[in-house]
Amino acid sequence: MTARAEFVERIHQTDTMKELVRSLDEEPARLLDRICSRYEETGRAVADHYLQLTGYFGETMLRVLIRAGLVERVTGGRGALHAYEPTTEGLELYRRMREEKKGE
Repeated sequence: MTARAEFVERIHQTDTMKELVRSLDEEPARLLDRICSRYEETGRAVADHYLQLTGYFGETMLRVLIRAGLVERVTGGRGALHAYEPTTEGLELYRRMREEKKGE
């Protein structure tokens, strides 16, 4: 094993790194859920300040959703720089994940 491989293995065994890896999967799902559920409630784009971007990569995960074509940024409304709407594909995937969660 190379020193680099040993280093990577060692840091991946830490609780902090495990939390980081978990966050990479869960943060975009949480954001998609928040955007889609709010969009379904109101029928309007979701203001940036409503999203409460937290975690290791809050804003980065939002960019991930945009680049994945699941959410699109639109002009912000009152009191917001930006607002976000789920794409048709994003809403579809959100609804499927919500149904799977109910079945657990």
